[in-house]
Amino acid sequence: MIRWEALLVALVGIVLGTAIALATLVPMMKGLTGQGPYIPPLLYGSFAGAVVMLGLTAVTVPARAALRRETLEE
Repeated sequence: MIRWEALLVALVGIVLGTAIALATLVPMMKGLTGQGPYIPPLLYGSFAGAVVMLGLTAVTVPARAALRRETLEE
């Protein structure tokens, strides 16, 4: 469940980040050069993959540490 939530947050972050970047880059590049920005697919894919991996790692490591602790019994 935690991993699915982390994956969802990472994917939403990628989509929103891409949309915001394109909303600012496209008009600027059209005004400066008359063409849209070129984003190499391999570079974009590597950044997106890194975001997903960092998101999953940032959630999985603390979750495993929390689950390994012993519970307090009264």
